[in-house]
Amino acid sequence: MSLLTVGAAAVSLIAAPGVALAEPSPSSSVTTFNLFIPGTWETDESADPHRATGALRPIADRIRRDHGDAAQIYFLPYIARAFDNGESYGASKASALDNAAQVLRDVIENHPAVKVTITGYSQGADAAGDLASAIGNRLGPVSPDRVLAVALLADPRAGTHGATIVGPRADGIGIADPRPDGMGSLAGRVSSICAPADLYCSIDKKHNPFLGQLGSVLGKSPDQAAAAVRRAAGAATTLASLDLTGIADGLGRLPTLIADGDLAAAHETATALNSDLRPLVTLAASVDFTEVSATLALIPDETGFTKAMALVAAGLAHIDIERVADVVGRIQELTWVAAAEVGRRAGAKSVPITAEPRAELRRLGRELVAVSRGIVTAKAQSGNGVEAVSEDFRSSAVAVTRIVTKYAIADPATLITDAISAGSFYRSESHVRYQSFVVDAAGHDAIDWLGSWLSTSISRS
Repeated sequence: MSLLTVGAAAVSLIAAPGVALAEPSPSSSVTTFNLFIPGTWETDESADPHRATGALRPIADRIRRDHGDAAQIYFLPYIARAFDNGESYGASKASALDNAAQVLRDVIENHPAVKVTITGYSQGADAAGDLASAIGNRLGPVSPDRVLAVALLADPRAGTHGATIVGPRADGIGIADPRPDGMGSLAGRVSSICAPADLYCSIDKKHNPFLGQLGSVLGKSPDQAAAAVRRAAGAATTLASLDLTGIADGLGRLPTLIADGDLAAAHETATALNSDLRPLVTLAASVDFTEVSATLALIPDETGFTKAMALVAAGLAHIDIERVADVVGRIQELTWVAAAEVGRRAGAKSVPITAEPRAELRRLGRELVAVSRGIVTAKAQSGNGVEAVSEDFRSSAVAVTRIVTKYAIADPATLITDAISAGSFYRSESHVRYQSFVVDAAGHDAIDWLGSWLSTSISRS
């Protein structure tokens, strides 16, 4: 989830083109502008920014009660999605950052004396924390002296240097990893609350490889995460349509047939392989099998199809498929002499005229062994750290065939994209129960504490 980190990406955030947003500050009596960024599914692009919503609503209500019209409340409209309705988490978070930057620029331009607070929850905390980091490192849309306080609730990048941890200290870090440049000059003005059981903001990636690698996949640039899933789904559909076991068997058998001098059988095998390999060559030219394997390894499904297919893709990542197909084609061509002999015996009127370069065939046989060894025997690796059962390509191919048959999987792409569900990735009891998560000796829950802290910060300004 390191989607728009401090640095060049943050500069692009500053220069983002404007979008149509509601006027952020209608009254000249406003002394503080309080920007709230809701979590996933708590808002959308057309939401009324003056209507508090979601987990942060009680915090906004507290500020409104304590400070009245002098404190403007603004709930940021943005996509607020994650792999649903055609939107990736990355694109959604980018829209939050762009919209927030524009709103803050407009506020400061229209009200030069106004002070700002920024509050975010979940995906909103991801964006709010990145925004604060950019501001604290003087790369944001407003200067650091404008910011009174930043409140982060269930921040997927928890553990960022300069953010003060409130409540029980979580053992892990945020699923998206801490922001590398910290909070800069905003250190001491950023409070972060995370329930230790909330894997969004507290995860030990060694013990949770699936969720940990999910964070890495989501951490690609906007839209890339969803695109990776689409590529993996398309690749899995193509691979499932191939005779993978037959390809593995043929590649393993062909060099032996050549070495034994059974050129007729070698020709027949090479001809079948040449046909079977064509769609695989086309696919290899359009996808990175390491990425496909790593992405599929992250996607759970009850059939086991995605895990088995991840191993298949990992095996394919080890070999030069185009060269394998080229070698098979050459073997097919050079073994025509065997086919010609069969044709003569069958009374064919014409047969291929060619010499039998046995030495060249033996060389090609050895080369085929070398370039196809990965597809036949290589242990599967997912490419970016996901642990997988060590199986060779043929075993994985057999598993895929068995699973497809058992579950009558007609559309692997749908199986994969359906597995990218809101429930699988973003919902957990700890993540949504912050109103009962006690953070201090006085018994204040996370929501109460943040509301009080923000209100006090405003009073001190």
